[in-house]
Amino acid sequence: MAGNPDGIRSLAKYSKLSVERIRYFPDADETVVNVISQGILFLMAFWSGPSVKAFSKLTEVIADLDKAESLELVVVDVDGSPALYEVPEFFGKVHGAGETAWVRNRSIIATSGIGLNVECFIPNTMMLLKSA
Repeated sequence: MAGNPDGIRSLAKYSKLSVERIRYFPDADETVVNVISQGILFLMAFWSGPSVKAFSKLTEVIADLDKAESLELVVVDVDGSPALYEVPEFFGKVHGAGETAWVRNRSIIATSGIGLNVECFIPNTMMLLKSA
């Protein structure tokens, strides 16, 4: 199944960040992690209320934290990115609830785990910023 080529417009509606801060991939595989030096990878399921809620909260956290403007935000459409389900950190954990990974030096250092877990957004993002 292909991802949503117009997804960036939908993301703009829910984002607390300017759309220019978001790199969107409607179709991605595990190599998408390699494009992130220091940032956050968000798996968007446009059809899922929890995923939309998580995205909105994540962009709010990034907008509110000091020094977070240095972070990259990469969003992929889960419907166009089934290869990401096999990444070890996501294996068995992709359920369309806004799964998120924090990435440093092209390696995943933390994830949001299974399901909607917005309470980890601030501590994981702060950890990533402190490791810079």
